[in-house]
Amino acid sequence: KEEICCCGYAKTEHTGEAIKQEDFTGDTWDKHRHVHKAPTDAFGNISFDGLWQRKSKYARVSEDTRPDVLYKLLTNQWKLSPPNLLISVTGGAKNFYLKSQLKKVFHRGLIKVAQTTGAWIITGGTHTGVMRHVGKAVRDYALSNPMQGNIVAIGIATWGVIHNRDILVHKEGCFPAKYKIETQNQGRMSCLDNNHTHFLLVDDGTNGRYGVEIELRARLEKYISAKNLGNKESGTIPVVCVVLDGGPGTLNTIYSAMLNDTPCVILEGSGRIADVIAQVSGLPISQVTTTLIQQLLKRFFGQECEQFSELNIIESTKKIQDIIRMSHLLTVFRAREDGHGDVDVAILQALLKASRTGESQGSESWKRQLGLAIAWNRVDIAETEIFTEESQWK
Repeated sequence: KEEICCCGYAKTEHTGEAIKQEDFTGDTWDKHRHVHKAPTDAFGNISFDGLWQRKSKYARVSEDTRPDVLYKLLTNQWKLSPPNLLISVTGGAKNFYLKSQLKKVFHRGLIKVAQTTGAWIITGGTHTGVMRHVGKAVRDYALSNPMQGNIVAIGIATWGVIHNRDILVHKEGCFPAKYKIETQNQGRMSCLDNNHTHFLLVDDGTNGRYGVEIELRARLEKYISAKNLGNKESGTIPVVCVVLDGGPGTLNTIYSAMLNDTPCVILEGSGRIADVIAQVSGLPISQVTTTLIQQLLKRFFGQECEQFSELNIIESTKKIQDIIRMSHLLTVFRAREDGHGDVDVAILQALLKASRTGESQGSESWKRQLGLAIAWNRVDIAETEIFTEESQWK
């Protein structure tokens, strides 16, 4: 292209070596051949403008960085205690409206579960949609409990779409980089969310392309979920996926998570794909037809639905049917009219339900559940979910 290279950056930002015509004539651009790696030049602390001064840690990492290296960065370098639970929050990346009642319940529940279990919350890290909601919940908690420890919220975002990212680059590291959120003139880029505590910014050498971080995030979550829980007895660190709103990409995320045996909690009333799934959960598979899914897509996606081809709708229906078949991994959270009902309980119930119906049956399964309740120090969950009538406990 004239001024822009195939990687999305302007040619003026390249070294002379990289854009010598004669070397590459006739080659189609291929990131594996035409992008080379260098030691990271963006790491350190970020301080965000604004009333609430928070310093977050960040590092720009290559898309194929090994998960064990990232885990060492988080625990050894950044001194995070290993989590007792991983909460992966996904859903709408564009700003969407969350009814104030549901927002309150979500904020309160997410923070309660993170605080009581010592969880890490992982999101896409930008200042929009679901990620922004998570950030606000973390901020509200920190403001009202200044003496308590921080809630860990890790944002994993694509380096090439971060607005104002030049501020973060410095060979010796920035301590701190002063980052400004400017949502007005960010164009197709995204600002980082000022309420996350840690950022991994994933780079594959391209500019302006979303989704570069998806595979790295999945690998890291899988790696962490294979680590032993602190008290060894109760197996490995459990992972739960929490879903608000979301489009076709979110449907793929839910589907992949469940294929990996990760339980999902869907917030009904948050919009779009979350509501489509909430509507059909509990129906017999035979009733979940393409016609029904098409009606629900129209209802919850509105105008946006016109972009879906017939093939999209058929594929979505198949995935939704499979999701319903894996019902032991699916929990739909419905906020009650009176504003009661706790997201934290729903999340922990989902994890216990998954470990009950997993491979470990009988006494192994009880042991694992009890181990989790002890790791989380949640007597209430043990009482309602584990010490039930059908099992005689000494």
